[in-house]
Amino acid sequence: MAAGAIAIAAALLAGLTPAASASATVADPSDPAVQAAIQRTLDGTWSQSDVDLILTNPDLAATLPDPRKAPTTVVKSADLNESGQPVDPANGEPLPPEQAAEFEPSPTADASITDREMLPAEPGATSTGIAPRITGGTWRTTHVIRTHWSYLGDVIYKYHHWATFNYGGGKVRAWGSRSDDVTNEVDWVDVRERMSNQATSAYQTSYATSYMKRKIAHCYVGNIACAYTYPWVKTRVNGNGTVSFTTGS
Repeated sequence: MAAGAIAIAAALLAGLTPAASASATVADPSDPAVQAAIQRTLDGTWSQSDVDLILTNPDLAATLPDPRKAPTTVVKSADLNESGQPVDPANGEPLPPEQAAEFEPSPTADASITDREMLPAEPGATSTGIAPRITGGTWRTTHVIRTHWSYLGDVIYKYHHWATFNYGGGKVRAWGSRSDDVTNEVDWVDVRERMSNQATSAYQTSYATSYMKRKIAHCYVGNIACAYTYPWVKTRVNGNGTVSFTTGS
């Protein structure tokens, strides 16, 4: 082979070697550079090189939320009958058990009961325990579910926000129970404390809001190296019974 051809072949080989070496590198979660890439994917400042690095480690990619795929959020709501059962809006009959279960907070849900107010205009209102109850109106239950997805397309965790409220005459009249929880979390996802719990007054208002926020830790080297997400849901309930939401993390 001529000297020129040898030189060209050597140059091509040298150009290919770094790429081949990079493709063989597997992201090590204990590496500060990898931890920095992970943090950028969680706080929204990521680049494609961060994504590519994380994807070299399938085990790591399976436990992290994919910044390229937005979380999906749905809201479910149903009126309650006098026994507190969710009912079908078409016929007023109790929902089947599997559908009714969607409105039951999980056993580990962090509950909060606030603003269950007695209306002075209703002398028939009674009090049960420490929570005054109101008469009249309609009770409605709501359940907002925010689902986070991994790089591999699987559920990494679900953030839930439940709230019940009373409405009637075009007004929100009272809050019932409110709670939140995280379910379906994978390994390395550690549910931490609730960061915020706020509700606007629901005393004869046209609408009211319930807001909750949770801290989620994604830990890689024991509890030393962690990054965090902060899922939140603000549920808006209206005097006509409709429900909407805003959400983020």
